[in-house]
Amino acid sequence: MGVKFGKRTYAVAIDNEHAYRILKRGISSKAIGPLAAFLGLGKGNVAEYLDMDRVTANRRAQKNQPLPDHAAEGVLRLLELNRMAVDTFSTEEEATRWLRQPHPMLDGDTPLDAARNSFGNERVKEILVAIKYGGAV
Repeated sequence: MGVKFGKRTYAVAIDNEHAYRILKRGISSKAIGPLAAFLGLGKGNVAEYLDMDRVTANRRAQKNQPLPDHAAEGVLRLLELNRMAVDTFSTEEEATRWLRQPHPMLDGDTPLDAARNSFGNERVKEILVAIKYGGAV
């Protein structure tokens, strides 16, 4: 499974070197649609997760403008969390369900909602690692 950015297709696990290069080149706002389909979310949900207004996201996509830096990082964050969840739960369906369900260790937020900032994202990753390998969270 891979995700296409520009002319290259990347495995969903993207190392820091490639992530840096992707962000340096920029990610088209048109990526929101395929990303939403890949994750089984609505475009509006993805735009909201990326801290963008839906109308602004659509306008930028129509003009083929790149995502703002914070939103482009959010795209990579979503892909990374999805990959980790699939790796932990073995199927896309189980991973998607887990990412969308409120979690008691996240004060009732969903993992996707908690991951909107870097600290919440790290917390979600800690929980996924604990689920996969066992251990304290």
